[in-house]
Amino acid sequence: MIASWIVKRMVRSSLYMANQDDFDVDALLKQMADDAVYDVGTELGIGETIKGKKAIADWFEKWKKEFPKRKFEVKSICFSAWPLMPRNVMTAQWTLTETDRQGREYEWDGISVFHMKNFKTVRATEHISCKGLPQLSTLIKPTAKAQSA
Repeated sequence: MIASWIVKRMVRSSLYMANQDDFDVDALLKQMADDAVYDVGTELGIGETIKGKKAIADWFEKWKKEFPKRKFEVKSICFSAWPLMPRNVMTAQWTLTETDRQGREYEWDGISVFHMKNFKTVRATEHISCKGLPQLSTLIKPTAKAQSA
């Protein structure tokens, strides 16, 4: 019960830290293992896998430059742990509103799953909805008329 409270507080604190315009990436990632893996995916099947704390930090530095304004709203956090077990799983459901350098605003819903070992994240997987993007049909342009045989 105490471990659950500690982990939920850590996650909530990390997400709210990312709301700052120029947050400290190293502070944000202090609970991440050096060999951690960060997976990001969307409902469109677009995503990437980043390996190693240094590469993850570089990704976050680029993200905060491209999206200088952001606001996370935490919807729920769930922590699953067996007493005295070194491996645990935690999930966080959130909404992110962010503004890019050109002033365009996007809103995403997401779920983060953190696999932890001894209170360090060894794998973080995020699934992000694309509700902030235009409808796919508005992005597809016809290239030519269909030919009949």
